[in-house]
Amino acid sequence: MGKTTSKYNMYEAKTRLSEIVEKAREGEEIILMNRGEPVAKVVPFKKKKEARKLGFAKDVKILSGFDEIPEGFEDYV
Repeated sequence: MGKTTSKYNMYEAKTRLSEIVEKAREGEEIILMNRGEPVAKVVPFKKKKEARKLGFAKDVKILSGFDEIPEGFEDYV
């Protein structure tokens, strides 16, 4: 399903704000117009991703020689 867009003039937007917010919540993009010119966009609010939890790699072991440059690769460093 494609994203739909609706346009409202400023008077309509003031009188139908609840409807506009609900449409945005459902994924619709709303353009607010002033004298026929677009002036603002109302879009759905995206929540931030949850912060990563520390310690998830506590059991990872780094082998000896991990940071040594392999033979023949000296020119790439």
